[in-house]
Amino acid sequence: GADAKVYDNFAKDLRKFTDASRSKFSTTSLRFFSAYPKAGVPFTPERHLKASYTVRSTDCDMYNVLFQGRVPSMMESCYPQKDVRAFYVNIRMSVHPGDELAVHVFADKARAFFVCLRGKDPVLTAVGHYEAMAVCQEVMKCASLRLPLILKFCNDGSKPAPCEDYDFSKICGA
Repeated sequence: GADAKVYDNFAKDLRKFTDASRSKFSTTSLRFFSAYPKAGVPFTPERHLKASYTVRSTDCDMYNVLFQGRVPSMMESCYPQKDVRAFYVNIRMSVHPGDELAVHVFADKARAFFVCLRGKDPVLTAVGHYEAMAVCQEVMKCASLRLPLILKFCNDGSKPAPCEDYDFSKICGA
């Protein structure tokens, strides 16, 4: 075996990555968005677009379940924005080859928020960041915590009242 002192010296930098006291995640909130700062302004999309996407077998793993790493490419086919910098993906339900998804895209200049429905069920939400900017809580909350109110808009066109996380008032025609 290795000498304990030599091993401790070797592993000291590696241990920094597993030190829970340095974690950005909240010890009281298990929500993913809590690891990111608040921007202090709501996500304010300027456009609402609709697309459809049929899940391909190449979007899935060997068990025919959607592979998270394919989602940015799937969403790019629905909203052909170039040079994605970061992507947040929330797979809410199993998605399989052949599933037909109705994709709602809410976009501002720098980001696109995607809601993918199979029927009326939200099976997938995602956020693409297309410019160099900080990833913040507000738009990520739209893809998780705030989704029930946004689904009402997707399903019947009723704009949700603005809140600290979103403001859909700039979207025309709905």
